[in-house]
Amino acid sequence: MVESTTSTSKDDIPSLMTAAHQNGYGEAGDVLTLAYEVPVPRQLSSNQILVRVYAASINPIDWKLLNGNLSLIIRPSFPHIPGKDVAGVVINVGSSVKRLKIGDQVYGNVHNDEGAYAEYVRGKESQFALKPNNLTMIEAAAIPLACETSYQVLFIKTSPSVGPKSKVFICGGASATGWFAIQMAKAVGAHVATTCSQRNFSLMEKLGYKIIQEAAEMNDDPQQLLVIDYNNKDFGEVLQDQNYDLVYDCVGGEQQWLAARRILKRGGQFITIAGDDPEASISLNTVFTLGPRLLSRKLGSVFGSLHHSYMFHMISTSYSELDHMRTAYFETGKVKLLIDTVFDWQKDGVQALHKLYEKSKSGKAQGKLILKIADE
Repeated sequence: MVESTTSTSKDDIPSLMTAAHQNGYGEAGDVLTLAYEVPVPRQLSSNQILVRVYAASINPIDWKLLNGNLSLIIRPSFPHIPGKDVAGVVINVGSSVKRLKIGDQVYGNVHNDEGAYAEYVRGKESQFALKPNNLTMIEAAAIPLACETSYQVLFIKTSPSVGPKSKVFICGGASATGWFAIQMAKAVGAHVATTCSQRNFSLMEKLGYKIIQEAAEMNDDPQQLLVIDYNNKDFGEVLQDQNYDLVYDCVGGEQQWLAARRILKRGGQFITIAGDDPEASISLNTVFTLGPRLLSRKLGSVFGSLHHSYMFHMISTSYSELDHMRTAYFETGKVKLLIDTVFDWQKDGVQALHKLYEKSKSGKAQGKLILKIADE
């Protein structure tokens, strides 16, 4: 049972709050501070809500934004409140808001101009949904961006949608997008295989799966999961001509695409959320060097010369998808959460922020990294 959360009425909303401030581009220790007298965004447009934040989480896009990797396309003004994933309680609503009400416990993915790493966040009603009633705020904050990204790949962008007997390969099963995708695909009856390092095999076992490492051992056991150690084997060689319907790339790198072409069926789909160089900054140079390569793949997909479709996917938030994820996967227990570390800024101050970013960027987390902002 989730503990009750102390309510805040709109009459009790303070004028100032504590929030993370990004003061430029660079490493977390150099550009991230905690500001203690930030105005609470109390003024709402008709379709906005104000949420008291209890927890938030970090995703790779957060440290890429911090470093300036995406500054060509996303240029916030400074100081800027970072963060996207959030869980909290609605404390005020705009005049046109009908679906959510004051006191609702919600989770969501906020946009770049209204960051999640703050005691209060303002956003459109459409960015939020009721959080799963069996999860704490810390657990709910782990879900939105990573899980919804994978939900859209499996059930919106893949045609036909992943379902019973679909063959799905996931590059990067130990990433949050990866292990969310594994579980959702398994929940609808798909055959799933994945890559991760030997170190992360235990992570797959924590999800309740029986790990096998040889394709010949695969059968219809829903708890079985074929896991290929990418340090020792190329999944394209291991599964060549196995006619997969979908390869979902959560890792990035051209080698994922090259290997995928060897295992996809004719008409199969390759969908990446990372691209050929996941560490690169989006610059004019990358546009001119990577752009033609990606365009040629897309044109080859459209005109049939590649026999497989290629897609780069970026999330678009939908409350209806957050709602469906809640009822179909989390409240039913079909999808489990993996949380590595909870950082508490009430206890550790700005060091909690710095460690959150540093661990995320290290790539060594075994589960989601959470920023606790208030006690439930």
